[in-house]
Amino acid sequence: MPDRSSPPPTVVSNNMAIALWIFMAVWLAMLGCFTYLFARDGSPPEVGVFGLPLLGLFWLCGIGVAAWAFSHPLIRVGVSPQGVVVRERWLWRARERRYAAAALAAPAIVAGTDSDGDPYFKCVLTLPGGEALTVAESHARPAVEAVQRRLVTALAAA
Repeated sequence: MPDRSSPPPTVVSNNMAIALWIFMAVWLAMLGCFTYLFARDGSPPEVGVFGLPLLGLFWLCGIGVAAWAFSHPLIRVGVSPQGVVVRERWLWRARERRYAAAALAAPAIVAGTDSDGDPYFKCVLTLPGGEALTVAESHARPAVEAVQRRLVTALAAA
């Protein structure tokens, strides 16, 4: 029977990788359609002899960016009195690690800019091996700070 006196675990998830995965799936699907049209109808007259090299360049860039996008995991951190569970989920595999709450440092806010130069904030949790996990990210600093406060409170209570 579960212990009703212990508080429920604090769970923080970063699912930003889903946007990358969906974008790249759509990009590669469109590229597949264009490749089919190229194979069926030949090179468009506007590009002439550059059609095949241009298509190859799109595939080269598409595969490279897809490898980068699909390397980003979904991250889930659960903090309970029994310890901290860190789950990373990629499309083809998953990894779960467990730590004592005392082994983790308090998460830090990292301020930076996005590709447009706008402020972008990340809440980074550093694991005992030195690996840094981004557990929250947003253009809104208060939202990222709220996640940081939840984690700090949960880690202190665990």
